[in-house]
Amino acid sequence: MIRLRIPKTRAFRPNFPLSFPLSFLFSILALFLPLYSCSSKTVTSFPWNSSEGKPLAFTQTKDFPEGQENRFGPGREHNAYKLVEALVLPEGYMVAAELSAIREDLVLGFSLGPELNKLGEELRFALPKGRSRFYLSLPAGRSLRVLSLNLDAGAPGKSGDFEEWARLESVKILPSFRGFEELEGGYRVSDGISIKKPEPGASRISIQNPPASFGAGDSPVLVLRYRQRAELDMVIEAGTRLLARCMSANREIRLPLSALGTLETLGSLQITAPDAVGLASAFIESASADQAHLTDPGTLLLGEGPGQGEEYRWYRWDLLPSVILFDFRNYDIQDAYLKRLAFFVEKRGFVGRLAPNQEIAPLHGWNAHDYKAEDLARFFALAEKQRFPLNPEELRLRDFLLAQGLIHKRGGGYGFSENGAIISISRESPDYLRRTFLTHESSHAIFFADARYRTFCIDLWNGMPEEEKWFWKLYFGWMNYNTASSYLMANEVQAYLVQQAPGRAGDYFTETLVERLLEHHPELEEKIARYMEEFSGSFEARAKVLDSWLRSNYGFKAGSIYFLR
Repeated sequence: MIRLRIPKTRAFRPNFPLSFPLSFLFSILALFLPLYSCSSKTVTSFPWNSSEGKPLAFTQTKDFPEGQENRFGPGREHNAYKLVEALVLPEGYMVAAELSAIREDLVLGFSLGPELNKLGEELRFALPKGRSRFYLSLPAGRSLRVLSLNLDAGAPGKSGDFEEWARLESVKILPSFRGFEELEGGYRVSDGISIKKPEPGASRISIQNPPASFGAGDSPVLVLRYRQRAELDMVIEAGTRLLARCMSANREIRLPLSALGTLETLGSLQITAPDAVGLASAFIESASADQAHLTDPGTLLLGEGPGQGEEYRWYRWDLLPSVILFDFRNYDIQDAYLKRLAFFVEKRGFVGRLAPNQEIAPLHGWNAHDYKAEDLARFFALAEKQRFPLNPEELRLRDFLLAQGLIHKRGGGYGFSENGAIISISRESPDYLRRTFLTHESSHAIFFADARYRTFCIDLWNGMPEEEKWFWKLYFGWMNYNTASSYLMANEVQAYLVQQAPGRAGDYFTETLVERLLEHHPELEEKIARYMEEFSGSFEARAKVLDSWLRSNYGFKAGSIYFLR
């Protein structure tokens, strides 16, 4: 944790408590800084690279010694570096200056050329000891020619030999980054951010106009990292108000901005974080292809869902990247992709065979789905072997799974990712059911992807006395599950137990499910009543056992297996 004392010079007067570990990052002030001019000197001490990584030719406007044009100290507080040819930044790029500070209590000022100086604009940051990179935005329509730096130590240096305060290591044109990130031995920080203390015990970070820095083809993702897990929420305000529970095993929240809907009208993004969790990073960055879709399952509950012309949106679970999450536009589209799979994998009388459309058309599939990669591979391998006519949607699913690596071609069939799985919900479900379905299906994903949890649940099922299993087999048999499969029964039992808070499990099983069964099988009333006299307390007790495991290993709890809401 870094705690800086920032000198209260005439140019820099912070208005928030300086004990906050990240306070040095956020003061951006407007003041006048004249650009010094003198004879140009060729710079040899550090590189200035283009967005392609090519070295750019540039000079300095001060007379720092050759080979030391990047070293700042007493008598060398100001310098400016001028490109031989003006540069237009590609869309979605910023100027990134990396500095190493030897001395503490430095205030660093940046300007991107004389045009800005005439407007009296300078970006100022407290410079921490160590190595940090600063990202600067170029106003729309301007070309880049000059980068000027100004260092203020707040007190005169020692007399005698030159005392180096800081060194400019490089200037690069890099993909956009907005916010701050704590790194080992330093930070990344951009312009357009600020911090306030809206209330005791919390800090609010604002990132101004976040979409403006990113190109049309970029995939910007908000990343929040914290040092301590706690049963506390961060508040994210981005056109809508979101809560992020700070209990992730990764101590991180990832949110693709596309999940929030239209970004053009997003003037700012604000994060209010409890000081108790120690917010370490809050930034937006365009993610690589393998990182762009990583997020918390709660993201499926946000925004308006699939866009115009989209059948679904998809993400990868950040805690379990081998799990893909689908959010379908409606039940019909979801059925076209997954209904036959439901019968192939789980439905009694259909397991292991490919049922034709006319056979399953009048039958109900599921409103939400879950399948491990092994079953997906078996499904598509059998279809290929039998030359079974799959729907266009099923063929698109196969190609998608191949592209994402959940299945792969192998010999005459398909191999699969050992811990891979897919789950899905639909926008057609009402909100309260979407939340329940998401928790239910997410627990299935953990069962598929985490061998520890799978073993725990199978042991729970196998350890039940046969008398207790009776009701479970009765209910799942009525639901047309293949109750002969102990693997499937263990998986479904745990999912039904954790889809609500443990305190609500008793009522759900002893009342809600019993009413459903008796509506169709009134002859079982007496037998079910005797069962409940003996085992009604077991539902909550077993739900608590599973809840404890999930809390200990992942940080979420039964009834809400996600952190964003």
